[in-house]
Amino acid sequence: MHAELRAQLVEQGYAGPVRVLDEQSCRQIVDRLSDGEQEPVDWRKGHAVSSWAFFQIARQPAIIERVSSLLGDDVMLWGASVQIRTPDAVHPWHSDIEISTAWGKSVSVWIGLEHTEAHSSLSLISYSHRFGVTVQETAHRSGKRRREIGNEDVLRWATEHDPRSRVVNVEMTDGEALFLDGALWHGSHNFTPNTRKALLLQYAAPDLPIRIPDFSRLEWPVRVLESPRPPCIMVKGTARTGDNRIVSAPKAPAAHPARKLSNRVYPLRIPLAPDQEKGWRAYPIFRGSTATLRALTCHASVLTHGQCPHAPHRHDEEEILIVLSGEVDIEVPDLKGAPQNGRMRVTPGRFAYYPPRFAHTLRTVSEEPASYLMLKWQCAAGPGPPLGFGRYDAFAPVAPPTQEKGFRAQALFEGPTASLTKLHCHASTLLPGASYSPHVDAHDVAIVILEGELETLGERVKPCSVIFHPAGESHGMRNPGGSPARYVVFEFHGDRARATETPVTPEIVRARRLIDPRRWKSAIKQLLKVSV
Repeated sequence: MHAELRAQLVEQGYAGPVRVLDEQSCRQIVDRLSDGEQEPVDWRKGHAVSSWAFFQIARQPAIIERVSSLLGDDVMLWGASVQIRTPDAVHPWHSDIEISTAWGKSVSVWIGLEHTEAHSSLSLISYSHRFGVTVQETAHRSGKRRREIGNEDVLRWATEHDPRSRVVNVEMTDGEALFLDGALWHGSHNFTPNTRKALLLQYAAPDLPIRIPDFSRLEWPVRVLESPRPPCIMVKGTARTGDNRIVSAPKAPAAHPARKLSNRVYPLRIPLAPDQEKGWRAYPIFRGSTATLRALTCHASVLTHGQCPHAPHRHDEEEILIVLSGEVDIEVPDLKGAPQNGRMRVTPGRFAYYPPRFAHTLRTVSEEPASYLMLKWQCAAGPGPPLGFGRYDAFAPVAPPTQEKGFRAQALFEGPTASLTKLHCHASTLLPGASYSPHVDAHDVAIVILEGELETLGERVKPCSVIFHPAGESHGMRNPGGSPARYVVFEFHGDRARATETPVTPEIVRARRLIDPRRWKSAIKQLLKVSV
C-alpha cells in the first residue's frame, strides 16, 4: 500500500510530503499550545507521554501505517515535541543525536502546523542517511562549530560521500507530513515574517536503544545520558527486549464534564521564568467548570522581548488578556481603523477582551519579558448582539475611596457576550484595614490582584494572584496591609445556552448561605464567647 513511500525513503532518506491533518486539527493543536499544554515528561520530547491529545495524533492510522511499512510490525514512539521557529530563526545543520547513525531503524515524522512553506520548513541533504557519520562530527573534523555551518559547507561534505546529494528545501503546507530516516542530515532557517510551528513525532524499532542527549554539549563529541531513560510507548506490536523504558500510554480524559471549580486562591509570583530558547512559556493555573460556565481555563504566560507566541489566530472561546508586567503590543487585524495598523500598546494593569473568532496575537515590546494572564471560556452561542472587542485600563483615574467606606469600585464594561447573559468588569480599591462582609453572589467571580494585599478565604493574597469564587459560594475580603489594594473583578453571569436549566436565583443563594457550615461555625464561636 505504501511501497512507493518506502522506496523513496530507503533510497534518498525522506519521503512526502503527505497530508495527515486537516486545517481544523492544526488550529486545535496550536490553540492547545497557547492554552498552556501540560509539560512534557522527563525531557523536551516527552509530550506523547504527558498528553492524550498528542498521543492520539501520533498513533493515527494515516501515520502509523506508513511508519510500520518502514520499521515493521513493532513500532515504538520515543519522541513528540513542538518545533517553533520565529522569523529568521536558524536551527543549525545537524543529525539527531539520539538516532544519528541508526540507518533504517528510526523514522521521524515532521508535520507543519502553522505558517509552513518552503521558506520556513526543513532543509535536507538527500542520501545523507547512508553516510554513517553525523554532521556534528564532520564539522568538527573541518574545524567548524555547529552555528558556523553553511549550506555550501554541508553540501561539499555530502558530495564527498555521494555525488548525488543535494540541499532540498521541502515545499509543504500546514497539515502535511514529511517522513525522514532518523539518520538524515537536516536543519531549518525560517526566512518568512511569521512564526512557524510544527509537530515532530519520532518512532523507532524497539530494539534500538534511545537515550537523552546532554543538551549542554551539542558540539562534537556529543554525549548521551544513561539516566533518566526517556519514556517510550509501543504504538504497534510489542517490545521484545529491555533496551528502552517502555511506559503506558496516557489515559483518555474522562468523558464527564470538567472538574468543578471551587472557592480558591491561586498564588502567582512575578516575574515568571521565561523559555529563552522558544521565547514563550505558559504556566497553567486552573481548568474546570461551574454551574454557570461549562469550561473555564486560566493560565499565565511569559514572553521575551520581540517574541510573539503565534500568528494572529481565531478560536471559538471568549478570552480576556491582562498584562501583569512588561509591555506588549496586541495585534488585532480584524479591527478596522485601529491605530498603528491594528496594533495597540498594553501596559501593566491594562487588559483586552476578545470575542469568539476574533483574530489576535501579541508581541513583547519592553526589554524585560512581559508576563500576562489569560482567562478563556466557551459555551454555546446565544441570541442577541454580543459584546465586541475592547481594551480597558484598571488603573484609570477614579475618585479615591473615603475613609468612612474604605472602598470604591469603578465600572469598566458590561454587556451580554456570545455565551453569557452578562460579562461585567469593575476595578476596585480597598484602603488599609477596610473590609466587606462575607456574602454570596448568583454569578461566578474572578479577581486579579494588581497592587497591595488582600485577605480572603483565610489566606493573605499578594499582587498578580488570582481569586475565584463560584456562584453561591460565600466570600468576603479585607485589606491587611499598610497600603491601598487595587484589583480588577470579572463577573460571569449565566450561560446563555442554559436558559432551560435551573438558574442560581436569589432564593437559592439565600438558602446556600443559611446552610453554609462556615456561617454556623462563626456563630457558634460567638455564642461560646458570650456564654463565657
